[in-house]
Amino acid sequence: MSRIIVKQLPKHITEDKLRQIFGAQGTITDLQLKYTPDGKFRQFCFVGYSSEDEAQAAIRHLDNTCIQTSRVRVESCAALGSESKPQSWSKYAKDSKKNLDKLKAEEEAAKAGTKIQSSKEKKKKDDKVEQILGKHKDDPEFQEFLQAHDKTRTLWGNDLGINGNQNEEENDEDKSEQDEEDTPAGRDDSGVDADAGDEETAADDENEEDAGKLAEKPISDLEYMKSLMAGKATTPATPTKKATTKADKSNLELFTIKIHNVPYNTKRQEVLKFFKPLKPYSVRLPSKVHGFCYVGFKTEKDMAKGMLKNKSFIKGKQVFFSDFTEKNKVTKAGKSGQTVTPATTETGNAKWKQQQDGLSKEDDISESGRIFFRNLAYTTTEEELRQLFEQYGPVVEVNLPVDKLTRKIKGFGTVTYMMPEHALKAFNALDGTDFHGRLLHLLPGKDIAEKTAQDDLDENDASLSFKQKKALKLKKNAQKPIGWNTLFMGANAVAEILAKQFKTTKEKILDTSDGGSSAAVRLALGETQIVIEMKRFLEAEGVRLNAFDEPPKRRSNTVILAKNLPAATETSELTPLFSRFGPIGRIVLPPSGVTALIEYCDPSEARQAFKKLAYSKFKNAPLYLEWAPDEVFTTTLSGEPVIPKSEPKEEKREEKKEKPEESQKETPEEEEKPIAEDADDEPEPNTTLFLRNLNFKTVQETVERHFRHLGSIHTVEIAKRKDPENPRQLNSLGYGFIQFKKSAVAEHALKNMQLTHIDGNPVELKRSDRVLKSQDQAGAQRRLAAQKMQTGTKILVRNIPFQAQYREVRDIFKAFGELRSLRIPKKATGGEESHRGFGFVDYMSKAEAKRAFEALSASTHLYGRRLVLEWSANDDSQDVEELRKRTAAKFGESQAATAAKRSRKSFFDVEAVAPAGDDDEEEDGH
Repeated sequence: MSRIIVKQLPKHITEDKLRQIFGAQGTITDLQLKYTPDGKFRQFCFVGYSSEDEAQAAIRHLDNTCIQTSRVRVESCAALGSESKPQSWSKYAKDSKKNLDKLKAEEEAAKAGTKIQSSKEKKKKDDKVEQILGKHKDDPEFQEFLQAHDKTRTLWGNDLGINGNQNEEENDEDKSEQDEEDTPAGRDDSGVDADAGDEETAADDENEEDAGKLAEKPISDLEYMKSLMAGKATTPATPTKKATTKADKSNLELFTIKIHNVPYNTKRQEVLKFFKPLKPYSVRLPSKVHGFCYVGFKTEKDMAKGMLKNKSFIKGKQVFFSDFTEKNKVTKAGKSGQTVTPATTETGNAKWKQQQDGLSKEDDISESGRIFFRNLAYTTTEEELRQLFEQYGPVVEVNLPVDKLTRKIKGFGTVTYMMPEHALKAFNALDGTDFHGRLLHLLPGKDIAEKTAQDDLDENDASLSFKQKKALKLKKNAQKPIGWNTLFMGANAVAEILAKQFKTTKEKILDTSDGGSSAAVRLALGETQIVIEMKRFLEAEGVRLNAFDEPPKRRSNTVILAKNLPAATETSELTPLFSRFGPIGRIVLPPSGVTALIEYCDPSEARQAFKKLAYSKFKNAPLYLEWAPDEVFTTTLSGEPVIPKSEPKEEKREEKKEKPEESQKETPEEEEKPIAEDADDEPEPNTTLFLRNLNFKTVQETVERHFRHLGSIHTVEIAKRKDPENPRQLNSLGYGFIQFKKSAVAEHALKNMQLTHIDGNPVELKRSDRVLKSQDQAGAQRRLAAQKMQTGTKILVRNIPFQAQYREVRDIFKAFGELRSLRIPKKATGGEESHRGFGFVDYMSKAEAKRAFEALSASTHLYGRRLVLEWSANDDSQDVEELRKRTAAKFGESQAATAAKRSRKSFFDVEAVAPAGDDDEEEDGH
């Protein structure tokens, strides 16, 4: 924990004084003095340091010391929500015992108060009901109303006369009420037609009830008939239930999106599929007018998510959205004859509304894999954050914004994981934890809202042309570490540079009518000369050229390599283009102006520049960008020397070679581990064995120690896979492979070491034809090293273009010295004079051969193909013999393939095919 708490401080201490005292122990990242709501100092504070060691040093140095007249206590802070946190005793602390008891008492009192209040309100309601009903207890019309609304009343009770019989038993003396209740039943029996429908009978019943009520009034017969006629006229005007439900559905207020540029034959199901996983409530496609449609959503949040699909494609056509909610309300109100005022936007709360909209569009971490973090110390670097988050899974990107004025980080950023479950795991583990003396606050990351129309395009879209698809694919793959030739120059750029150097035109350089070498030779030699000058310039500017020769294991996050620039490009042309995204530390541009190194001060600005400028148009050509290898410069921007990780090992080896006697005296243990004579040799064929039933705890060192007494071991591999619970941990699968240097040792182990016990498990050995990864990597490294080590005066030249002539190859190599011989083997087929694409060049002296090798192996292209140079390891006759063996093996393979394809009726000669199979096995072994 790099955060400490300081208690029992003086009442009138200041923040500056505390920074002066505690800043002597390390870099302070956070200092908080705690006050009450009234502004009274609570006499304690929190101090955050950049590292845990500094915090522990402050505790050791300042605990139980006096500041002014108070003896302070300095302790390490407990983690947020930790059970080891001591109980708070201050009355100002929310989690103190006194405040917790007070809160409980208030909650209990509030519950008791609500119960008393609810009982009082219930009593008041009951008194009020009794007061209202007491007035109408004796009213016969009110009693009739209660009977009509009684839930226990039998359906059609009046028709069956049940209610009348009950009243007869209860009130035998009251004959008037008996007559009133008997008359409707008698009317129903006598006046209603039996064949009439249910609706007519119900209407007649209502009319007869009204007629019964009218009969009690003292009116004439004429008025009585008029009232009955008026009642019949009003009954047909009552609406049905279906009409009301339709009206209710049409009056639903939906949030509507109008989609423009909809294809002609688009159907409703296709629009619904377009919005998945969202479910629109309604989709309206006009039948008479085409080109647009309306989509309605029940909630505004669903509409906001639907608007994110703006500028997407339906059937290859790009569609555009517009909010049609307010206009839809106005049109509905116009149809119904009402007036609706459109909602006015509040300018004062525009920023608040924008924030609310952003929160509504927020995705879940388990879907996006993106986390937003804040409350960082301003000294935090991107590399430290990457190391922190990579503990829980592979990280795709860490974005740490930098303030353009102060050039410090803003204290927040985002991290994106490759797998969303790793992001969820990191969120649960790191939220509220201590990082560089501050409490790290994590939130779900928002989706990237600023998407252009090009970002929405898909390279598989049928509406795009082949050229557009290729451009999109190149743009998306721009940030992938592609192994391009760093010093490559186009033929046009080479011709322009040569014309400028010799003060002539490109036409004269490429013109061969006056004799001399061909245009391809001139361009190849000109490119070689320009590359040599470029190398000298880059070395003078502090660039390590070895970083470009080796395959880069790690790429820089601040240095961008701009390649294949138009000839004679100047720094003044590149500076305004790249400086738009942030301050540039340095630009290294050779005099030829075809390749440049641009270093930014901040990684986030470099990433932004790379994304925006990759494959964009610069002058008359696309801009090819690549991340440069890590540690490409010998010095940093501040002037400090950069020591690559590979260099110190070489220095140690040299020291050991210079002082072998001292190393033997100082380290006698090294004598016990002698280096085998064949350690650098390639393993023989058929030396790999499969190890079965290995213990899951067995490691490579244990297997090596077990088989070391048999002979020299080339490599050992144990099959592993990632632990699903902890992806950074690898678990053994219970089997592996071992490869010896000599095939005789492998045979001996296969016969005599069968079912040998390793870590308690009997291990079964089998022969394996598998080529181990470590073998490939080690072999490739040895081949690269062997290719660069000079063995004599002979050079093997590969990748010679088939259209290149003998004279052109000779003209290129004789420019560096006198040739002893040049041999380019021809094809064996008759009637063709073309060569086989490789050759041997032999110089008179080693110095001339070395000069030609260093100059031409960098980047020399003949007819567009790069010449690949290697030192010839053997004599000329041996090389030819090896080539003949390979050719015979391939010919044997082709013969075996044709024999296998014969028809079933033909005779299969086993003796003729068997030797070919033996040759195949020998060739596979070599």
